[in-house]
Parts: sequence; structure tokens; C-alpha cells
Amino acid sequence: MMKVFICPECGSITTVSRRKEIYCHKCGGTRMLPSKLTFSQYSEMDEQQRKDYSDSWLYIRNKTKN
Repeated sequence: MMKVFICPECGSITTVSRRKEIYCHKCGGTRMLPSKLTFSQYSEMDEQQRKDYSDSWLYIRNKTKN
């Protein structure tokens, strides 16, 4: 089963099938968090929708942090 993970620092999204601990390759090893997106939802998104999702996710996360 494919899973979708997102980086809490830069918003990078990646998919994996087996690993449970995923680290972001874009921002230098930050541990990525599981996303609420299913793989089928993610695969149906175009590049702009993925960027919008990432931006929204980061905005909400940062808003709840402060």
C-alpha cells in the first residue's frame, strides 16, 4: 500500500510503500509526516493541486503552532 508523506519544513510531498520513517531530501533530513491524502487522491492531482495542498497544509500547521 502506497502512503503519502509531507515535510513539515518545506512542504515537499513524497510517496513510499514500505518505509515508516521518511526523511526529506530537499531540506536536509527533516522527518516527514504522514499526510491525510490517500495515494489515489494524490495520483489524481495535477502539479498545481499538489502545490496548493502543500501550501495550505504548511499554512494550517504554522497557524496552529503559533
